[in-house]
Amino acid sequence: MQKKYGIDEYGIFLVWIAIVAVLVAYFIKSTLLNGISSFIVIYAIFRTMSTNILKRSQENQIFLESVIDPIKGIFGKDHKDKSKDDGFKYISCPSCGQRLRIPKNKGKIKVRCPKCKEKFDAKS
Repeated sequence: MQKKYGIDEYGIFLVWIAIVAVLVAYFIKSTLLNGISSFIVIYAIFRTMSTNILKRSQENQIFLESVIDPIKGIFGKDHKDKSKDDGFKYISCPSCGQRLRIPKNKGKIKVRCPKCKEKFDAKS
Protein backbone atom coordinates (compact mmCIF):
# COMPACT_ATOMS: atom_id res chain seq x y z
CA MET A 1 0.00 0.00 0.00
CA GLN A 2 2.98 2.31 -0.25
CA LYS A 3 2.35 5.29 -2.50
CA LYS A 4 -1.37 4.48 -2.57
CA TYR A 5 -3.96 7.01 -1.48
CA GLY A 6 -5.84 4.83 1.01
CA ILE A 7 -9.29 5.32 2.50
CA ASP A 8 -10.75 8.71 3.43
CA GLU A 9 -14.14 10.19 4.38
CA TYR A 10 -15.38 10.17 0.79
CA GLY A 11 -14.40 6.52 0.34
CA ILE A 12 -16.18 5.55 3.56
CA PHE A 13 -19.25 7.48 2.41
CA LEU A 14 -19.21 5.64 -0.94
CA VAL A 15 -19.04 2.26 0.79
CA TRP A 16 -22.00 3.14 3.04
CA ILE A 17 -24.02 4.32 0.04
CA ALA A 18 -23.25 1.02 -1.71
CA ILE A 19 -24.36 -0.95 1.37
CA VAL A 20 -27.64 0.95 1.53
CA ALA A 21 -28.15 0.46 -2.22
CA VAL A 22 -27.56 -3.30 -1.90
CA LEU A 23 -30.09 -3.55 0.93
CA VAL A 24 -32.68 -1.58 -0.99
CA ALA A 25 -31.99 -3.64 -4.13
CA TYR A 26 -32.48 -6.84 -2.15
CA PHE A 27 -35.89 -5.79 -0.86
CA ILE A 28 -37.21 -4.39 -4.14
CA LYS A 29 -35.49 -7.07 -6.25
CA SER A 30 -33.71 -4.58 -8.51
CA THR A 31 -30.77 -5.77 -10.60
CA LEU A 32 -30.15 -2.21 -11.81
CA LEU A 33 -29.62 -0.98 -8.25
CA ASN A 34 -27.35 -3.96 -7.60
CA GLY A 35 -25.27 -2.95 -10.62
CA ILE A 36 -25.08 0.65 -9.46
CA SER A 37 -23.96 -0.42 -5.98
CA SER A 38 -21.29 -2.66 -7.54
CA PHE A 39 -20.04 0.27 -9.59
CA ILE A 40 -19.88 2.43 -6.43
CA VAL A 41 -17.82 -0.22 -4.61
CA ILE A 42 -15.45 -0.55 -7.59
CA TYR A 43 -15.01 3.23 -7.67
CA ALA A 44 -14.29 3.29 -3.90
CA ILE A 45 -11.66 0.57 -4.37
CA PHE A 46 -10.18 2.50 -7.31
CA ARG A 47 -9.89 5.62 -5.13
CA THR A 48 -8.24 3.63 -2.33
CA MET A 49 -5.66 2.08 -4.65
CA SER A 50 -4.99 5.26 -6.65
CA THR A 51 -1.49 6.70 -6.83
CA ASN A 52 -2.78 10.16 -7.80
CA ILE A 53 -2.83 11.41 -4.22
CA LEU A 54 -3.36 15.09 -5.09
CA LYS A 55 -6.47 14.37 -7.17
CA ARG A 56 -8.00 12.09 -4.51
CA SER A 57 -7.28 14.68 -1.80
CA GLN A 58 -9.03 17.35 -3.84
CA GLU A 59 -12.04 15.07 -4.36
CA ASN A 60 -12.21 14.42 -0.62
CA GLN A 61 -11.91 18.13 0.20
CA ILE A 62 -14.73 18.98 -2.22
CA PHE A 63 -16.86 16.25 -0.63
CA LEU A 64 -16.17 17.55 2.88
CA GLU A 65 -16.97 21.15 1.93
CA SER A 66 -20.08 20.44 -0.13
CA VAL A 67 -21.68 17.55 1.82
CA ILE A 68 -20.28 17.14 5.33
CA ASP A 69 -19.88 20.81 6.36
CA PRO A 70 -23.51 21.74 5.51
CA ILE A 71 -24.76 18.69 7.42
CA LYS A 72 -22.66 19.68 10.43
CA GLY A 73 -24.08 23.19 10.16
CA ILE A 74 -27.66 21.92 10.15
CA PHE A 75 -27.23 19.68 13.18
CA GLY A 76 -24.92 22.04 15.06
CA LYS A 77 -22.04 19.60 15.26
CA ASP A 78 -19.47 22.26 16.02
CA HIS A 79 -16.68 20.45 17.88
CA LYS A 80 -14.92 23.62 19.03
CA ASP A 81 -14.57 24.27 22.73
CA LYS A 82 -16.96 27.14 23.40
CA SER A 83 -15.16 28.20 26.61
CA LYS A 84 -12.14 29.30 24.54
CA ASP A 85 -14.37 31.50 22.38
CA ASP A 86 -16.01 33.51 25.16
CA GLY A 87 -14.09 36.68 24.35
CA PHE A 88 -14.52 36.44 20.59
CA LYS A 89 -17.15 37.12 17.95
CA TYR A 90 -17.42 35.46 14.53
CA ILE A 91 -17.98 37.51 11.38
CA SER A 92 -17.87 36.76 7.65
CA CYS A 93 -15.61 38.47 5.13
CA PRO A 94 -17.80 40.57 2.81
CA SER A 95 -15.59 39.70 -0.15
CA CYS A 96 -15.06 35.93 0.05
CA GLY A 97 -17.34 34.80 2.90
CA GLN A 98 -14.49 33.38 5.01
CA ARG A 99 -15.47 33.05 8.68
CA LEU A 100 -13.25 35.20 10.90
CA ARG A 101 -12.86 35.42 14.67
CA ILE A 102 -12.46 38.89 16.19
CA PRO A 103 -12.24 40.02 19.83
CA LYS A 104 -15.46 41.18 21.50
CA ASN A 105 -16.10 44.64 22.97
CA LYS A 106 -13.32 46.46 21.12
CA GLY A 107 -15.63 48.82 19.20
CA LYS A 108 -15.05 49.34 15.49
CA ILE A 109 -11.86 47.60 14.36
CA LYS A 110 -10.04 47.12 11.07
CA VAL A 111 -9.92 43.51 9.94
CA ARG A 112 -7.87 41.88 7.17
CA CYS A 113 -9.13 38.59 5.78
CA PRO A 114 -6.28 36.04 5.68
CA LYS A 115 -7.84 34.26 2.71
CA CYS A 116 -8.48 37.08 0.21
CA LYS A 117 -6.46 39.87 1.93
CA GLU A 118 -9.50 42.19 1.86
CA LYS A 119 -9.42 44.95 4.51
CA PHE A 120 -12.71 46.08 6.06
CA ASP A 121 -14.18 47.61 9.23
CA ALA A 122 -16.09 45.43 11.66
CA LYS A 123 -17.98 46.18 14.84
CA SER A 124 -16.96 43.90 17.68
